[in-house]
Amino acid sequence: MRLRTLVPLLTAALAFSTALPAHAFDDTWTKMASGTLGGVSGLAVADSGWVIVRDNKLPGQNRVALLDDTGLVTPLSWPGTAPQDLESIAPVPGSAGEYATLTSKGAGQLISISGTTLSVLRTFTVPKGTSNIEAFALLPVASTTVALWATRGATTGPARLFGASFDPATGAFGRTTAVSVTVPYPTRNVRQISDLTLSGNRVISAASSDGGVNGPFDSAVYDLGTVSSSGATVVLTMHAPTMLATYPGHKAEGVACAGASGLVGSDDEKQGGWVRTDSICG
Repeated sequence: MRLRTLVPLLTAALAFSTALPAHAFDDTWTKMASGTLGGVSGLAVADSGWVIVRDNKLPGQNRVALLDDTGLVTPLSWPGTAPQDLESIAPVPGSAGEYATLTSKGAGQLISISGTTLSVLRTFTVPKGTSNIEAFALLPVASTTVALWATRGATTGPARLFGASFDPATGAFGRTTAVSVTVPYPTRNVRQISDLTLSGNRVISAASSDGGVNGPFDSAVYDLGTVSSSGATVVLTMHAPTMLATYPGHKAEGVACAGASGLVGSDDEKQGGWVRTDSICG
């Protein structure tokens, strides 16, 4: 999704309500927010633009924001006690305006976004891999919804990718399938999976190198394989990770597909949040 040419927008006073300049986001990185509170830890396609989650932890810090096609970021207020360390967000198939968010410890929330109002519909918890979760995605397969989620792994160990049927109406999961994922790049301070999305039934993932709040950062996007089902069992058919893009200097933690084009978001800690488009989903 490329941004059309626009008149430059004024910069808002808050880091979370920032209008990008006229070129906004394209196939080069563009800064959309400053500082450690403005990063992107997850992305999802919305009816118009995108939804961002941020891994902030303290009261009053933004958790969810809208990013429209002009590059305007609009923070949303979380009703009640906000979750800590949101790492991912996924649209709920067949339910316009509904999304599933997930924290790094596997605590999920089904939310609804109408305009700039966020409502929490119900909560859920993933059944396995409930530590250092970085990614969550939903896909309609046959007559059911399949959930994928992944732990991040490390330089010395693989990420774990889990799949199970999921009922958004109740938050219940079916039998869990799991595979291990190790990518060839980056090679230091590695998060083997830092987010994932789906292009059809293809599993597209990001991997990143996290050198701490001051960096250095590097990242890449991969095609990992496909997801399908056999009866009530989710089938993860993985191949050797196929590199689709590399992003030196950025810690990609959000990736979402809109047709053949994808949006990649980074959480570059003290260097803020950045976005760019790329043809990673075709």
